[in-house]
Amino acid sequence: MGSTERIDDTDLRIIEMLTKNARRSLREIGAIVKLSPSSVRNRMERLVDEGVIKRYTLELDHRKLGYEAQVVVLIISRPGDSYEIYQKLSKYNEISEILRTTGPASFICKVRVKDIPQLAKFITGELEKLEGVERIETMFILPQDE
Repeated sequence: MGSTERIDDTDLRIIEMLTKNARRSLREIGAIVKLSPSSVRNRMERLVDEGVIKRYTLELDHRKLGYEAQVVVLIISRPGDSYEIYQKLSKYNEISEILRTTGPASFICKVRVKDIPQLAKFITGELEKLEGVERIETMFILPQDE
């Protein structure tokens, strides 16, 4: 039996609530879905065990932490080099997300840096030097709350 066969409407409601706020209490979730806190916990543990819930995370305001520039970096690589490049990209703290893609770019990376000089240093001092990288394009992410 596949894991999605066991997911019911109550599981989906729990997942939706956790997606909006992963810090919700078991009691609060239980009151909404009409289950005891222990039943909610059991369902959540099952969803984790089955790989439906992969991890609990938090969303940060990176600007308040001093990271003023958020940039999407498109990296075009030589054919056959993508695995090695992915391994190298995953080691950079500046890169918060890496997506391997089809189409014009081999990778789409979300990069966070303190300012434009740090971005320039990261691109020219690190990314451009990676073996197999043919071209790099950047797009600044505009603040979403202004």
